[in-house]
Amino acid sequence: MIAHTNELYEVLVVEDNPGDFLLVEEMIAEQMIAVVSQAPTFGRARELINAGNVYNVVLLDITLPDHAGEPLIREMVELCRDTSVIVLTGYSDFAFGIRSLAMGIADYLLKDELTGTALYKSMAYSAERKKVILALESSEMRVRSFASQLNSVLEDERSRIAREIHDEFGQQLTGLKMSLTALKRTKKDMAAQEIIIDGLLAEVNTSIASVRKIANELRPALLDKLGLFPALEWLVTEFSKKTGLKAACHFSVEPPEIDKSTQINIFRICQEALNNTAKHAQATEIIMRLEEKNNNWQLTIIDNGCGFLTNKAGNALSMGVLNMQERAHLIGANLTIESNSPAGTNITLTWNNNAN
Repeated sequence: MIAHTNELYEVLVVEDNPGDFLLVEEMIAEQMIAVVSQAPTFGRARELINAGNVYNVVLLDITLPDHAGEPLIREMVELCRDTSVIVLTGYSDFAFGIRSLAMGIADYLLKDELTGTALYKSMAYSAERKKVILALESSEMRVRSFASQLNSVLEDERSRIAREIHDEFGQQLTGLKMSLTALKRTKKDMAAQEIIIDGLLAEVNTSIASVRKIANELRPALLDKLGLFPALEWLVTEFSKKTGLKAACHFSVEPPEIDKSTQINIFRICQEALNNTAKHAQATEIIMRLEEKNNNWQLTIIDNGCGFLTNKAGNALSMGVLNMQERAHLIGANLTIESNSPAGTNITLTWNNNAN
């Protein structure tokens, strides 16, 4: 045996000719460590796969007692889904081989020209290529899901801002209009005018406070004026006020110089982490800590809540985690989440001290 790989391969050979099966089995045994199973018919192959047996590669003869040709290839490719299918045949029609590849098979090998090395290479390459394709498909699905969630979040944010503008500004402007109308009617009554003017000033101050509140939620002014860590302290303080949770920041080390884009992404990661805590963690306490370790900066958010399953996909929580991971990737940082229900959650963002 040539020690090409130490990985154990599970191989299904769909072949009705006992002599051809033994020849293929011997070639595989010479090249790699493998468990080789035989299915003499398409029906038997379907039974084995539907029973939950998992194979790295399926080797398919395209002339079987119960199925043959292009229909067999199409059904086998559909049946195998995530497993590479390699055709082994004595049928040397080049055009048919090209059509077979277009149907989704990984390779088209002629029995008369088959060698152990050629078979091994085809199996190994096909299996690895399938892994890459599946990884790309999974990544594409994640990107599509993230884009869909992002659109939903943007629409929710627009709706929230529209409600606040309508509810707060609408009422305040209506009040200002009524006060101005009353002021117009009291031209000669100075005392009444003074009372109305005081009311107008109060309403204007309330409107200014509303504008600042909405603007701060969209992008805190502290982030531009004082930098990331004062903005994070403000974020934690506001979070504590809104949720009633006990919250604290421990930034005992000198903060590093960080560019604006990185600051914004770190702020949004922390914002998302706090939102997830408020919605899902059932925590009573949360701590945000900055430390320097091995020339890396670590920003850790710790809560004492119920924890959650980090691999649970398809819900708002997992999309929030994906959002944090994507932002971390954008700035070259590493995001880790340690959550063992019911032991709380640690979210750690790590980036290099010399990265900016």
